[in-house]
Amino acid sequence: MRRARVLLALLAGGLFWSASACGGEADGGEVPSLRVDLIDAALDAVENETGENTTYFEVNATSLVVNVFVAVGGTSVVQYIYDGESLNGPTAPVTAEGVTFVRGVIDLDVDRVLDDVLAELPDSEPQMFVITGAGTSGAALRTEYRLLMRSAKGGELAVMVDGDGTIIGTDAE
Repeated sequence: MRRARVLLALLAGGLFWSASACGGEADGGEVPSLRVDLIDAALDAVENETGENTTYFEVNATSLVVNVFVAVGGTSVVQYIYDGESLNGPTAPVTAEGVTFVRGVIDLDVDRVLDDVLAELPDSEPQMFVITGAGTSGAALRTEYRLLMRSAKGGELAVMVDGDGTIIGTDAE
């Protein structure tokens, strides 16, 4: 339960920071694409600051930035925000526990990972793409991917996908 609260707090913090950077919809009313294309560059920038053996609690992409939550000393987490040009952070550490992962277990096709969900839910707007470690504790041997969507009718849905975007399942919120 404590793990869930910590990760929920981190996600909420990421949403706050991401939302505060957002300026609304793109010109012409188009839905902006999530910046999954920036994930590798964001991890490069973070690892340039922290070293190659960096462990992560979460990486997420919004329409403008990539949020990277880095494990510190196994008991804390700090957040970095990458906008494609600069890296901001780290934030002050906060206590955290749960599953961590290293970059090497991410298996992601950034050119396809959003395609299937966006095709299946054309009336929904993507809010965030989230990468977390799979498992219940310790270091993960693989990662999980979720695409958080908001329906034009107001509902929210988390769609689990594999690294190439194939839909695995959903979790209504």
